[in-house]
Amino acid sequence: MAALIAVGIVAALVAALAIVLLTRTLLNDRMLWPALGAAAATALITIGLGTAFGIAPLVYLIGISAFALPVLVLMEAAAIASGADTFGRWVLMLSWGVIIFPLSALVPLWLTASCAGTDCELEDFGGALPLLVSSSAFVLLAWLPAGVIERAEPDPQSHRRAVLALLLFWTAFVIWLATLEGAIDEFTPRIALAAFVGPASASVTWALADRLRDVRRPIARSLVFGLVAGIAATIPGAVAVSFPWSLAVGALAGAVGAVSYSSRATGSAGLAARWGFVILVATAVGYLAPAIAGDTVGILFSAHLDVLSVPLLSFLGVGLFSLLVSAPTWVLLQRHASRDRVPAAIRSDTSDDADGVVNSTRPKDAEER
Repeated sequence: MAALIAVGIVAALVAALAIVLLTRTLLNDRMLWPALGAAAATALITIGLGTAFGIAPLVYLIGISAFALPVLVLMEAAAIASGADTFGRWVLMLSWGVIIFPLSALVPLWLTASCAGTDCELEDFGGALPLLVSSSAFVLLAWLPAGVIERAEPDPQSHRRAVLALLLFWTAFVIWLATLEGAIDEFTPRIALAAFVGPASASVTWALADRLRDVRRPIARSLVFGLVAGIAATIPGAVAVSFPWSLAVGALAGAVGAVSYSSRATGSAGLAARWGFVILVATAVGYLAPAIAGDTVGILFSAHLDVLSVPLLSFLGVGLFSLLVSAPTWVLLQRHASRDRVPAAIRSDTSDDADGVVNSTRPKDAEER
């Protein structure tokens, strides 16, 4: 068990490294002390409280706490993209890592601990509530300083690096998810298969949705975007949802994610808020999948509609809680943000010329983003 736990921790560290490579143009050689510090505090609090009150197995608490690091790196990149200074980044990271993550991970498990039947069982194998639902809801209120206009397309030279970074992340994710139980058993092949086919099918359906809706986006980007949505959808039900349902879950998440990302409703949102909404929607598909198609707890197995109540309430509760806590945090961040700190990699309101002439032309089509 100890060896597998160590493998899972290393996989989480590799995933964090992949996120650093993915967001390198945003980070711009900044040291990620807020993310690292918040990750350490997150692990200490979550593991300490979870074991002290006997809420969850130690191996599970270690696994989800380890994977909080790549999530924190992404959230710090979102803070940097919003022009936050060092103090603002610390506040943002600690608000999520010290308050939201531990409560999102432990409270739903504690509330359902006395449940004796499958109709009130909480099925969240990979910790989607704390890792995905709470973090994506947390960045929904992310914004850009006044006068900053996002680029419709990132630097084309970054496409290859982004693809390689996400492939590295995907590999690390598969290993982390397969070792999350701390044991090799009959469910391990199912978990690994779901972690592979879910993101793969999501990539295909995202690309198809873009083509059918005539969204002007390179095919490589569509595939990469779908991969992200598929990873989010796979985490909650990797054990409970077997093949080919795991394939269907990924495919649905990719299609829904593509529509959500390119819709007019999200077209005017900042990049962080838009991706937060996409991850939230994709996670909802995967989070509700066990209640519908799970082997022993799903509606298709038990024919009981009440199995949806716990997943729905827990998803909505964690999402709303994270959104409410994030509101004053982003308001405080606004006092410590500056348009001059927004990375040039995501801005279209400044030219690359030495004279610094401002280009105020807005993107022609939000769907190109």
